[in-house]
Amino acid sequence: MKFMQLIEQLSVRIGQHQFPVNTAAGNVRTLVDSSALHYDLASGIVRAIYERNDCRGLCDPVTAQPTFEALGPIRAGLLDSAGTDVDAYRFMEELCAVVAKIFDTHRIAVTPQPPAPSPVPQHGELVSLDAARRRIKSVV
Repeated sequence: MKFMQLIEQLSVRIGQHQFPVNTAAGNVRTLVDSSALHYDLASGIVRAIYERNDCRGLCDPVTAQPTFEALGPIRAGLLDSAGTDVDAYRFMEELCAVVAKIFDTHRIAVTPQPPAPSPVPQHGELVSLDAARRRIKSVV
């Protein structure tokens, strides 16, 4: 998936009012429109995804692992901050969920591995109830 495709899908799935994208943008700095409810957060997320995926242009490819690595510190910072408002927190949680769905739908099908053979049941040791009770009483 291309970086710009990811950003456009985020805008559609989260909503233009929260994640407005300037489709005429020539670079990553002007990609998020200033009308975003959480402009600083949204533009920081976009730049982090861009940088973590080593993008050099808006049409460079992005993958799930670096994208989540970019989101992790931002999300942790929001969770740790006493000044985080509930709307910013919800925005971040929704964005992470949407990114997970986007990459899940674009995942390359992998041939499923056959299930491991189930272990042969071993016969257990029979323990009398009286002996188990004595152990419990001695621990307590």
